[in-house]
Amino acid sequence: MSQKICMPVPSDNVIPQERLKRLIEDCDALRRKALMSSEAIALLERHRADLKALLEYHDMLTGREAEKSNEEVQTLILALEEARTELQLANEVLQYMDKEKTRLMAELEKQKQAFEQQSREDGLTKLYNRRYIDTLLAQEFERSKRFNHPFSIALIDIDYFKKINDTFSHQVGDEVIRTVAQIFKNNLRSMDLVGRYGGEEFVVGLLETSLMRAIPVAEKLRRAVEEFNWVVVRPNLQVTISIGLAENTKMPSHEKVISEADRKLYEAKRAGRNLVRY
Repeated sequence: MSQKICMPVPSDNVIPQERLKRLIEDCDALRRKALMSSEAIALLERHRADLKALLEYHDMLTGREAEKSNEEVQTLILALEEARTELQLANEVLQYMDKEKTRLMAELEKQKQAFEQQSREDGLTKLYNRRYIDTLLAQEFERSKRFNHPFSIALIDIDYFKKINDTFSHQVGDEVIRTVAQIFKNNLRSMDLVGRYGGEEFVVGLLETSLMRAIPVAEKLRRAVEEFNWVVVRPNLQVTISIGLAENTKMPSHEKVISEADRKLYEAKRAGRNLVRY
């Protein structure tokens, strides 16, 4: 607790008027700053001692008889008190604005994350969309080449999907796409990349996986779709998939790997569908 400041009262002036005017100007500046920035706090700290001394003088003056007080000094002190009150109100506004800013920043961050998620995800399946999965596949291809690691890509197509839409409705077709996507997520590692490549077509990036090791993974996906109890979606519904596989070996880009996987996918379709080709 600081010791109370007691200063002698001059006979002509209670306190130097220039000092009072300077303090009032500082308070006015502080009031303006308080509405705009946190500089108000620093400025308030610098003048804390002066304000305390001045208010103690005011306490002494208010105990004296009015005729012994200098009228101009009293006016200046009242102005200072008014400035201090306005400063307190301004600081309260600043605190409220800081809270509002924090809330708004949190809302903006939430919206930003939602927009980023929308830019990455396919709306129907919640898998990566084509644009984003292409970016990830390109990055993984470059990494696998740099470190000489295996990397395989599977291109997958739902067999006779147009017939499913025509026979059972587009709503059933959408549910088939969602279900197939979930089957893929349930049967792949968390490190693998899976996305909807367009319509009824999907792409899977199998990290650290050679072509020989990718083959049983692809067969597992094929069987999981074929053996799923599709009657829970629609009676008499049966769904199968065809898969084309390719590896990064000797390929100059991830696009070339996808192109090779696409060629193998069409081999599977021509051979009767519900097959894996590599």
